[in-house]
Amino acid sequence: AGMFDKVKKNAYGYELIEKPNASMQKEDFEEHYYQQCQNNYETVYTDMEIQFFFNKAAQKEIALKRVWEQKSGKTRVLDVGCGEGFLLKYFHEKGYEVTGIDFSQYGITKQNPDLLPYFIQGDLYEVLDQLATEAEAFDIVNIDSVLDMVQDARKLLELVKKVLKPDGVLACKVGNSYSALQMHLLSDGTLKEEYWVDEKGHPWYFDKEGFLALLRDHGYQCEDLYSEGLAEFFLFHELTNYYENPKVGKACYKAKIRLENMMHQISAQQTNEVMRQLAKMGIGRELAGIFRLCAPKA
Repeated sequence: AGMFDKVKKNAYGYELIEKPNASMQKEDFEEHYYQQCQNNYETVYTDMEIQFFFNKAAQKEIALKRVWEQKSGKTRVLDVGCGEGFLLKYFHEKGYEVTGIDFSQYGITKQNPDLLPYFIQGDLYEVLDQLATEAEAFDIVNIDSVLDMVQDARKLLELVKKVLKPDGVLACKVGNSYSALQMHLLSDGTLKEEYWVDEKGHPWYFDKEGFLALLRDHGYQCEDLYSEGLAEFFLFHELTNYYENPKVGKACYKAKIRLENMMHQISAQQTNEVMRQLAKMGIGRELAGIFRLCAPKA
């Protein structure tokens, strides 16, 4: 297999030439969880990991507050693809009015069952459509690691528009794929192939420019951009190149969490500043943007 043989270029980055359909993705996801249960391998997070999830949520809140002015009354937050519900839990505990949507309730039932009253299970498009029909409107909509996974990112962004208040804010995170760092390591031979390409679950691959262009084309203006995930720095060291040597993957993951938890402890604010600078360089495993709706054209 050669480079770039599974993907083709598009206006926003790359896409799989042969995309998984929605039912394949759902099967893959459910099978993954089913296997975990079969092997009695329940995901039990360490205190360090849970701390990391909450630190990330706290950093997101700081990022949102740079852009979003608190109004009187409760701030309504919608998490699209809320997964295990850690972000919901953080915002709920901070006094926000939260709603989470996901097509599986497995994760949230396992990890944060107390958040189930705020959870809607179902197809993301259908639930968003339903919320729009009921004229539900949110101050903040969060979409983490969803846009690059769904069949139709454009449709999702249009539906989000219908449930976001006109002065509301969208927080959106995607994988940063074919990034400056990855291209550098592919070109100098450190990486032999594009290990981030996942043919089962991941049809779209955005780099920084592509991600921002996609949102701009759908009427979202980027206010701030943050990098997430410092683990890729390990790829430069031959003993910690977890793509070429998957055995070290777990240790790199733990080291990344310890490093980022320490940075957060020193200063969440300054950690965000570091992440903003890295995002400007297009470096980081993921990119998280804070967006507002563009003013309608006169």
